[in-house]
Order: sequence, then structure tokens, then C-alpha cells
Amino acid sequence: MKIGFIAIVGTASLVASADAGFLGFVALAKQSGSNVIVDIYTAVGNAGDKFLNVYNLNASATGGFFQATGLANKTWKPDAASFNSTRSSIDSFMTAGTYSGGAYGGEYYASTNTNGDPNFSGTSWNATPASAAATTIPANAGWYTGDPTSVDNNAQLLAPLAVGYTRFDTGATAASGNTAGSVGSTGAQYGIWCSHLVITGTLSDNLMTSLIAWSGSVSIKDVGGTTDQRISTFAAVPAPGALALLGVAGFASRRRRA
Repeated sequence: MKIGFIAIVGTASLVASADAGFLGFVALAKQSGSNVIVDIYTAVGNAGDKFLNVYNLNASATGGFFQATGLANKTWKPDAASFNSTRSSIDSFMTAGTYSGGAYGGEYYASTNTNGDPNFSGTSWNATPASAAATTIPANAGWYTGDPTSVDNNAQLLAPLAVGYTRFDTGATAASGNTAGSVGSTGAQYGIWCSHLVITGTLSDNLMTSLIAWSGSVSIKDVGGTTDQRISTFAAVPAPGALALLGVAGFASRRRRA
């Protein structure tokens, strides 16, 4: 699979501790008709690391993100009760991992424990019948798990999830709070699903800078019990050469409703 290597903005140590939690973001992208589907994961160093939250996210897409019609579909809240939107569906949402921590019948569902913070203002998280679709992400938005002990926010192996997708990595993460920098997500084996994005456009080597901007902080509870916080940003250092589009993904993934 073609890998797009992305550098991180800012300076940071390139040495991570043995228990390092958050390594950076991993984006898995594929073309779906006239749209690009992008699933973003918080890359972690250990299978036992837990997702706590994403915060101070600043992200945008050329032309805005696409939201499906209907009360349950047009916001960033995952409609996790009905389980009727697939990962490859044309809809955008946030999540704090996968429901039950893995596939059910080969499909992945967004976590029912996902909660938006107050920066998801207005009707961007909780819609009303008259509200417009939330095609932009409010500045410094964040979301978190309502149950830090839940299996939902366990790490998953990224390799099976990446079948049929193109992978993009962030480089070394900058410090957030008292946490040192890390080596970045390149080569990371584990990740926790945190976002499903849909944009109109064409998949390319510099997708994460030409069509999507994404920068945010993450809190991870690592296997040693330490809360690890870092900032990670996709920045413009695209992989060389033409993009080799891959086949249809072997794994469907469901999300939303709540």
C-alpha cells in the first residue's frame, strides 16, 4: 500500500518512552465516487492504551465536510444507537473508538460513549429539525469518551483496517502540557478510531494539506496508567510519485446515531 509520510509542525524530541501513549494521527483515505472518505485514528504505542479525548482541534476541508440529510446525520455527533451508517457512507462524524471495541459481523460501529465538549457550539453537535448541516468544525472543538474504562476506546490493529485505503502519517508530535514529544505515527501498529470525514475531491499524495487541514491535541491513558497529552498536525511534505489507488476495502465500518 502506498504510504504518504507527513511531517509535524514544530519541534519535539524524537525519543518516546516505553509506555508512550499518543504517537500522532493516522489517516486512512480512499476514493468513493466523487468523494474522498477519510478515517482518522489516534496512533498509540501499545494495545492496552486508552482514548480519553481530542481537544483544541482546528480542522477544515476545501468546500466543507459533507453531512448526510436527516436529524441524526447532519451533526458531528455519532448516531450510535441505530448502527445504520457504514464507514464508507457519505457522512461525517466524530467518535471515541468503536462500539464493543471491534468488529461485529465484519462491521465497525462508532462508540455510544462519545460526547462533544462545549466548543461544539450551536447545533454542530445536537441538531434541531430546522438546523443546517454542520459542514464545518468549530474552532478548538473537542470530544471525549464518557467511560474511560470501556472496551470501546481500546486500540485496534491498523493493518487490517488499512486494507483498500491509503495511509497518511504525522511526524513527531509537539509537547502538550507537561508531556514530551514523540516519534510520530509512522510505523505505528495500533490506533483508536476518532473521526470519519467525507469531502468532495480527488485522493492525492498531498490530500492532508491540499484538501484537509487537521491539527489537534489528544489525551491517552497509556498502559502504565499515565495520561499522555500531545499535539499533532498534518503538514505539507507529500510522498513522491503518483498515487496508486487501491481496491475496495475488505472491512465495512458502521458509526453513529444517538
